[in-house]
Amino acid sequence: MARHLTFEHAGNEFEAELAKVSREHLYGSVRILTRDANDGRCTTATLASDGRTLIPKGGTALGYVNTEGDWITRDELQPMSLAGEPLSEVPSSFDAPILLDETVDETTLLDHSVRLCYRLVVDGELPALFRKALDKDSIFRFGFSYRGGIGHDPAFVYASEEALWMLVTDANDVRFVSLEQAALCGTSSIDDETDDDSENEDGLDFGML
Repeated sequence: MARHLTFEHAGNEFEAELAKVSREHLYGSVRILTRDANDGRCTTATLASDGRTLIPKGGTALGYVNTEGDWITRDELQPMSLAGEPLSEVPSSFDAPILLDETVDETTLLDHSVRLCYRLVVDGELPALFRKALDKDSIFRFGFSYRGGIGHDPAFVYASEEALWMLVTDANDVRFVSLEQAALCGTSSIDDETDDDSENEDGLDFGML
């Protein structure tokens, strides 16, 4: 079942259904079916560390243990920083309205790599002020967290001629590097040129290459 987000702009709220757009929707997909000698469909299995035991699909799982080796649940985990300090968690973006009050330019959007793309399906008309902002090609930025956690992902909302879109992204850490001082390429002047071949007797003969 599709989930809905609630947005707020200039004091007006509206709901939008998330319709995920994947690469398969854009470009299609190809699936390879592997079959055995009897034309039966092959399935994936995991070879255990003993080199003999085959574990079928669904036979493995991840778990959490403490320093004493005791099994613990996910609810008992506490996020910590690299300095060993507890980190505060943020709620899911589905739990409260998302405030759209910050706009950015196209360059800021292009400084991010898109990880997820959603089409926002709105039942009814958009608020007039929000629609007016979209008509001016405004791009709204906000923090998005699907399930909640230790931080938000940068997300953007904008409109095209066909639909309203939401992009969940990762900020690109692009660093430009250069030499502290440009190298000087020295060349011999014309006045220094000589027709005396004796100076090049021990030089490299390019005719030998």
